[in-house]
Amino acid sequence: MDPFKGLIDQELARFEKRLDAVLEADVDLAHEIARYMATLKGKRLRPALALLSAKAAGGWNEKVIDAAAAVEMIHAATMMHDDVVDSATMRRGKETVNERWTGQIAVLMGDFLLARALCMLVEVGNLQALGIVSRATERLSIGEIFEIQIGEQCDTREESYFAMVSDKTASLISASARIGPILVGASDEVVQSMGRYGELLGRAFQVADDILDLTSDQATMGKPVGHDLREGKITLPLIRALQQAPEGPRVEMEALLVRSDKDEAEWGQIVAFVEEFKGVETAAQAAREYAAQAQECLEVLAPSPAREALELAVRLVVERNN
Repeated sequence: MDPFKGLIDQELARFEKRLDAVLEADVDLAHEIARYMATLKGKRLRPALALLSAKAAGGWNEKVIDAAAAVEMIHAATMMHDDVVDSATMRRGKETVNERWTGQIAVLMGDFLLARALCMLVEVGNLQALGIVSRATERLSIGEIFEIQIGEQCDTREESYFAMVSDKTASLISASARIGPILVGASDEVVQSMGRYGELLGRAFQVADDILDLTSDQATMGKPVGHDLREGKITLPLIRALQQAPEGPRVEMEALLVRSDKDEAEWGQIVAFVEEFKGVETAAQAAREYAAQAQECLEVLAPSPAREALELAVRLVVERNN
């Protein structure tokens, strides 16, 4: 994702400095974990969207830096909680916080990050921005719960999947794309269009993640191939393969999916089923369709390098390899 962030190198540097500062804690253990988290730095997609959307809306406000830091802390907190829920041991090629310390510590550290992020947003002093990010955090939480429900019920309906994705993944990406324009005083039309852009980008991002779960390798993704399926998650490639399979193979696969005692060979059958019935190919088409719709949302913005960077972000999300 580095190419689309080039326009905001200076702002991202200030963001990183600010993030380091707000992660300081009086408790030695919390400080130690915060420093370790800095080594797990991800794509910085959400803060970059906040910074770029502000510039694309035609203004600037230093408060965008704080808002971007708050959004990234919320994202980090939810990833930490995710790892506990999934009993994950690796993230981005390194030990998760729950593996390096304990699940209890990881949950409490995630709570600390969420609380500090909301305090920062209060200090930003914009009630609309606070409301949008708070609502996104609520949606994110309910999306995580819904994802577990879908897996437990083996709910392979596409409408259930995208309802979950909208809350779990797209909500915070959408909020990130909205807070920049809000803090620079953009019109309601721009704010709403950027929120829609983030929602569609988030959907494309999650579908691309589902595809990479099946097509990438452990060294690239930092987690085993097929990890999400093994965790009982219903992903779009699987849903699309089930839609396209003849009745016989589909019924057999649905019966296998509901079983809780699958062995290694049966997991291989599931992956082979998705490949045979073009699950990855048709899911990739869905990601491209959402990307195209996201691009259309940017038409409300005047032409600018920042708008071009947001257009590039859409392409990179769909084409990414990690």
